[in-house]
Amino acid sequence: MTSFIHAALGFITHAPTASTVASEVKFAADLINGISLVAFILVEGVLIYFVIKYRRRKGEANKQTLYLTHHTTAEIIWTVLPTLILGVIFYYGVASFVKLRNMPKDGEIIQLTGRQWLWDIKYPYCVKNAKTNAEKCIKLTSKNVNPTEDSIKSNKLQDELQKDQVRFVVAKGRKYVMQMTSTDVIHSFTIPAFYVKQDVVPGLTSRLWFEPTTVGEFVITCNEYCGDKHSGMLGMIQVMEPADFDKWKAEKLALLQKELDQDASGGPVDETALIAKGKELYGAKGCLACHNVSGAAGGAAPSFKGLYGKEEILTTGKIKVDDAYLKESMLKPAAKVVKGYAPMPNMGVEEGDVKYLVAFIKSLK
Repeated sequence: MTSFIHAALGFITHAPTASTVASEVKFAADLINGISLVAFILVEGVLIYFVIKYRRRKGEANKQTLYLTHHTTAEIIWTVLPTLILGVIFYYGVASFVKLRNMPKDGEIIQLTGRQWLWDIKYPYCVKNAKTNAEKCIKLTSKNVNPTEDSIKSNKLQDELQKDQVRFVVAKGRKYVMQMTSTDVIHSFTIPAFYVKQDVVPGLTSRLWFEPTTVGEFVITCNEYCGDKHSGMLGMIQVMEPADFDKWKAEKLALLQKELDQDASGGPVDETALIAKGKELYGAKGCLACHNVSGAAGGAAPSFKGLYGKEEILTTGKIKVDDAYLKESMLKPAAKVVKGYAPMPNMGVEEGDVKYLVAFIKSLK
């Protein structure tokens, strides 16, 4: 019965097709669903017909059932016809599979890292400071969400994502190759509207590619159970017109160049800008999933409010929370663990992020 429901609903539950390979994959899926639906109706129809026509009637208790050893015509039909159908399914399945596995040589390479329970994206767009030779590239990190039962039942989950989620931005009509790995467990990077999906495995580099064809915002999901916050490992990919994308990229690179030049100048630091950037990273790096800023106790990790300057009890002793301790805890989370809490997972914080996060924590007095 489940197969029948899936087949019957398959034509109306597929995501929109928003990439060059999507229509081919959707056609293969719809073909399989259609064949399954027809096969189900035929098999069940014949079964019901036989049950009614050949049922044993009153007075036939001792009637001997006809014993058939074989039926050559029927055996040829039920062997050849399914073989032909399987061949058609195989052809369309392989055609789309081969296209998905052949990475385009002219595709822009984007690095993606999956971790519990976020996606990190690194674009190949970077700027350098001529004086220090320091480099910064455009990077984005998704936010873990907490989908409620109401938002799922009322189909408002995408509205919630569009309101608060970080957008991974790409250009319509350009090819992108995702080079992907994981820092912890197996994840599965999936963009339903593009009809692409690939497992993301620790210690390995996997790849997929896509070429968006439709401007808009589309959901990213993790389709491999990866822990208790798996359902919140969502994201949004925003497809822009090429001109709008180039403008977005230029603005991002200009901000990074300004940060590099500020670091190299050695001049006075804009504390407000540091705190603002730290607050942005607090959300982007997923700190908010465990560290609240309200001072409330009972969370999965110590609150950031009033944390700076406080003496913490560790599993191995005591320590005063200062710049050095915060830096070490961000870059080497398991080095010093606060008593009563589990070791913090690696959240992908880089050395260049530390000063911003420290400034933000200091501001929460």
